[in-house]
Amino acid sequence: MKANLQQYQRPEKAGIFRLRLDHRTWGKHMCLFCYFTDLDTGEKLRLACWRGAGERYAPRKCAIDFAKVRDRTIWRCTLTANVYGIIDWIDAESL
Repeated sequence: MKANLQQYQRPEKAGIFRLRLDHRTWGKHMCLFCYFTDLDTGEKLRLACWRGAGERYAPRKCAIDFAKVRDRTIWRCTLTANVYGIIDWIDAESL
């Protein structure tokens, strides 16, 4: 079954969200796109994590390698706005 990835959008607001990981794809420049469904609103979100120290693909303040987690898992994800107003994926915790 192929995922309809066009329905997933970049997040528009910061906060802490309960998200289900639906799918992942590799980006062009050492990033991993993670496609989530918000369990409270049903909103479809696309978040990017970049390769950091130790060859991990993780949010900025997280040690979890999203290249190795299973799809359909549930996460508490923290998103914050940076100085330019862009929403960044900062942290994730397995639920």
